[in-house]
Amino acid sequence: MSYKFSKEELKELLIDYNEIALKDLDLPERAYIWDETLRDGEQTPTVTLNLDEKIHLAKLMDEIGVKIIAVGFPAVSESEKNIVKTIVNEDCKKASIVGIARPKKSDIDACIDADLEEIVVFMPISPIFLKTLKQTEEEQLKKINTAISYAKDNGFKVNWVSEDGTRSEFSHLKNVFQTAIKAGAERVVIGDTVGILTPYSTAYLIKRIREEIIKPMNNDTSIGIHTHNDFGLAVANTITGVFEGCQYPHTCINGYGERAGNAALEEVVTILERMGIDTGIDMTKLPELSEVCEKYFCQPLARNKPIVGDYAFAHESGLHIAAILAHPLTYEPINPKMVGRRRKFYLGKFSGTKSIIHSLQEKLNILDLNIPDDIIKKIVKEVKEKHESTSKEELRDSFQKIKAELKRITRSVGDREFFEIVNKYAQPYVPDEFKPKNSNKT
Repeated sequence: MSYKFSKEELKELLIDYNEIALKDLDLPERAYIWDETLRDGEQTPTVTLNLDEKIHLAKLMDEIGVKIIAVGFPAVSESEKNIVKTIVNEDCKKASIVGIARPKKSDIDACIDADLEEIVVFMPISPIFLKTLKQTEEEQLKKINTAISYAKDNGFKVNWVSEDGTRSEFSHLKNVFQTAIKAGAERVVIGDTVGILTPYSTAYLIKRIREEIIKPMNNDTSIGIHTHNDFGLAVANTITGVFEGCQYPHTCINGYGERAGNAALEEVVTILERMGIDTGIDMTKLPELSEVCEKYFCQPLARNKPIVGDYAFAHESGLHIAAILAHPLTYEPINPKMVGRRRKFYLGKFSGTKSIIHSLQEKLNILDLNIPDDIIKKIVKEVKEKHESTSKEELRDSFQKIKAELKRITRSVGDREFFEIVNKYAQPYVPDEFKPKNSNKT
């Protein structure tokens, strides 16, 4: 299809403030995607993944170019350890498989048993957690040094994550990172555990980490960033972190994760690639990855979800469609084919003559049929009337049924069920004066 504007004309017609604003910033040439879907993502309320689902998702991520895949916490249980061990031995071709551990010998031993070669040691370091865990800063530094040294002695490649690092005193954050690096950590990660950063504060913090911690130590330690989406800024903060020097952005497919979720893999990748930063990801496979993950998580995506949502490249407005037909970049930031998608045109209340003509051409394949203008106008009129005549009550009724069904499939153990389970096992331990009067009746 030929468009109204040539590539040369588009360069003059599209002003890129990203390019203007970032021209003096030393952007990295490459970023490596570290995905947390099988670990942090599975902490999405009501979500559980079985082994086959985890293996399938891990293999899909490996195939599309994810660099690091976090798959679980071996110390949690024997079953979790076995799951991690099985995935490790699935022989992913490109990605490194990692498990997580607290700075405890038993946690690291569980990672040894799981056949892991690379691990993540983590600990919350903010003042509120110091008080909650009843630890001093000095005690934490000692634990970190001991744990990472032990992991290195056992042959592990070690990553350190400062959980809740974005609410810690910078002096402690500095001491923690320095201790981890000196003990042998190859990467250090700042965790925005409750999603309180903004892009401005992210830039400030990463600059300080780079200038005051990493550079003075004169080594090759890489920085990672792990963000949460409590205020809708996970992707923005992650991208800012990369712009400022974080080579390892943490993501979750579809933005799944605790509470409001994590930085969405497909959004982070597409933005970085658009800014000229190579992620090594085959973007045409993003829709497949998203769809499979949505199916396994049983967590439906919003239709207007960026990049992978049904409406991400959809148009109904007649004005928009007319402009799109002149050139897609009028109302689309990228070519949908870049991310394995196709644009869709919807017919409805806002459709116009251009929409109808395009639909006649595309849907009915009648390019050579000369339909008079007055007939086109009649078609446009009836399409609009048809859309507007749909009963709003009928739509609301269908919507409520869908909402109810979603609640059913994402239901966790309710209060009544919980207390029935407790009563089943705890009844013998309840003092007689608190037992129901008929509790001994047969």
